[in-house]
Amino acid sequence: MCQSATPTEPAAASSARTFDTTEEFLNAIRPGMELCTSDFTGWASVERVNHAVDGRQSSVRGRRREDDQIVDVPADVLIDLRGGHCVRVDRVRATIDAQGWEVPVADIS
Repeated sequence: MCQSATPTEPAAASSARTFDTTEEFLNAIRPGMELCTSDFTGWASVERVNHAVDGRQSSVRGRRREDDQIVDVPADVLIDLRGGHCVRVDRVRATIDAQGWEVPVADIS
């Protein structure tokens, strides 16, 4: 799951972990976890969680596998946590790179 270009849903759907609040979900996410598409394709590696501050919404910063581009995925598009390591994003593989989540080099810190 979340490790190849061939989307496959895990056999045990019970591995899905959901949360009562976005904050609880974000607190469960750790660097090294995978950002996966809704169709279970690995897409990026989690680098950190950005909590909401100064009017900016919460997001998860990751690094895309295919080109090492840094992306900030808004917390409101996260679906669930699968298998303890796969943070699913509410986008399919065919559309995920067109979301405009890339972080300009000047904004990377």
